[in-house]
Amino acid sequence: MKLSMLCVLLLVSSFAYGQQVILDQPVRAGELTLFPSHQNEDVYYYVIDKARLATDESGRPQFSLLRYVSNVRSGADEAEAEVGEGGAILHALVTLEVTEDQLREAQRALNRVRPGAEIEGPIVYESGRFALISAFADEQGELTEQVLGVGSAPILDGQKAAVSLLLSREGSKILWQSFHTPTPDISFSFEMEMKGYRSPQQGVIEANFDQIYEYDAFNVGLASSYLSAEIKGAFEDLTRSGAIKVTQVGDDSKIEELLDVAYRKLTEAMFEPVGTNSPTIASLTQAASGQQSMLDRATAQLTQSRQEARQENQRIRRENAAERARVRAEQDTAQAGSASSPTPNNGSDESSNSSNATATSEPASESETDENDERPAQRYSQAQPADPEQRVAGDTAASQSQPQLQEEQAVPAFAIVASYEMKRVRQRGNWRIDLNKYTADSLTLRFDENIGDLRSFLGDEAHFRQVNLDDPLYRQREISVFLDGMNAGDFGEYINFVTVQLRKQHESGEPSYDETRIDRRNFNAEGNAFKLLYGWKGDNDRDEWLNYDYRTRWSFHGGFSFDSEWQPANFGAINLAPRVARRQLQVEADPNALEQNGVRAVMVKIFYQLGDSERVEQITLNPSRGVLSAVVDYLAPTDAYQYDYEVTWVRRGQPSLNSGRRSATEAILFVDELPEV
Repeated sequence: MKLSMLCVLLLVSSFAYGQQVILDQPVRAGELTLFPSHQNEDVYYYVIDKARLATDESGRPQFSLLRYVSNVRSGADEAEAEVGEGGAILHALVTLEVTEDQLREAQRALNRVRPGAEIEGPIVYESGRFALISAFADEQGELTEQVLGVGSAPILDGQKAAVSLLLSREGSKILWQSFHTPTPDISFSFEMEMKGYRSPQQGVIEANFDQIYEYDAFNVGLASSYLSAEIKGAFEDLTRSGAIKVTQVGDDSKIEELLDVAYRKLTEAMFEPVGTNSPTIASLTQAASGQQSMLDRATAQLTQSRQEARQENQRIRRENAAERARVRAEQDTAQAGSASSPTPNNGSDESSNSSNATATSEPASESETDENDERPAQRYSQAQPADPEQRVAGDTAASQSQPQLQEEQAVPAFAIVASYEMKRVRQRGNWRIDLNKYTADSLTLRFDENIGDLRSFLGDEAHFRQVNLDDPLYRQREISVFLDGMNAGDFGEYINFVTVQLRKQHESGEPSYDETRIDRRNFNAEGNAFKLLYGWKGDNDRDEWLNYDYRTRWSFHGGFSFDSEWQPANFGAINLAPRVARRQLQVEADPNALEQNGVRAVMVKIFYQLGDSERVEQITLNPSRGVLSAVVDYLAPTDAYQYDYEVTWVRRGQPSLNSGRRSATEAILFVDELPEV
């Protein structure tokens, strides 16, 4: 079993590259969503989107909620204190997993519509985040959804990931009562990113970086942080002003899809994730640089997007009601004309009754619907045959008598805290990408799941516990440790191990030490949830007892390692990230330029420095197959952006050309300009 897991970890990166799925051609099969392979039209990969609380070997949920209170004394000039200080610490492991039964049913469903097609395996996500959301009382006493905590999501089938968070006293009270219900008001919400290719489209993306950087929201300094929703809002303003242009040739129905592609590529070129998209607990709850805290801003974005979706749905309902009324009027006019014309009896009364029944069998009008109903809009859509061929055959006749209804927007259920900061190396001049080729891109999938019914565990102190911290002799403190943004594949490809040391200087003067080592053998087995521990040794100061120091050592393949200094902390969880960052380099080529020069293949080598060793990544673009776009992932120190590259152009009937080794810092590398012979 251990050998099998090791093989999986070592092959994750190459397996993900080998998938090369087409992002804009999903297929629903049973309970699963499938994406076809770009290399083989009969091969599909499935999305792992079935979330649940992780369980241990005995089937018990890996979840705990600890409510705590510290007794406080009031001052001489203060009123008597009737309530102590306290709150709660919630820790949970979550997993994404697809069952064998779901896979078998998906294979059967796929074979019904595409005989001979096979489901090869799961999509390996590039990255992912998940948030814990619940409802809390706002300043007016009304319940409103809020983002409580954020963690790095599991990216492999069956892998576990952890989230730990602190709750206020009021928050812990509400959540404690919520767990006494079959469906607690707390859910995991996921944003998962997968890579692949977009089909060729008749569209061009153009941008003027100089104008974009002058935009007010982007001109406030490198230290500012941005949420993904805030970046998208700024890009929408810049599109209206002309700094960003998207040209669609032919049908305009895909313009929104092209805009999404443009915004993603601009975000990759201009920004990089802060802390690999999983901020620390302190950064989530504290304001900085005059901004609100990350959780407050995420909650505000959630509220705004929900309001906009509700307003748009109200408009759609009004227009759908008008469309139904129009169709009913046409049907009534047609029936009146038919009744006034002499026709043979031959059961005409029965036909008329049937026609009237059809005409009056309409969905509920707008006045009969609840405008606060946030279910998907399919309940307003006309029923269609499940079989695609039957649906096509019936569309022509049905379109003449059935109302053409708009589908409502799904009301957003959450707002993930995806935090970015502007890259120090800025892009310059004009930027242009022709999408008339298979384009390397990413797709963000969103789904959520309730935490589930945990009432049977309410009496189990391993899961639900309430303590008074004023019995010091028996007190101990466990510190959760998890790696921010790391996954099992990182240990197979880049990382040897991470060692975390804890030091607690007690009030008595005596120190306590603890240490944990994280490597590829125990990372997935422990669900990215490790523990450090210290106890009570004469610590009468309750607040001071929470303080401790920790330091880390990161060891990478190739002999590169670094140690951190001792760092003070007091939270119940340590969120670790290395001093290196994963970079993404977008490689693009213009098919027309390569065709004019008779280029059959473009081979690109990327050289980058990691510690004292140089690493090389290589990709090949294939014009004959339309693969003229690729993404290269590599590690680099967080403050280093320079890389070297070398391009070789293989030409038809002519010698190959080589660019020689060159240096660059841009996030986009164009490789369609051949050197002069």
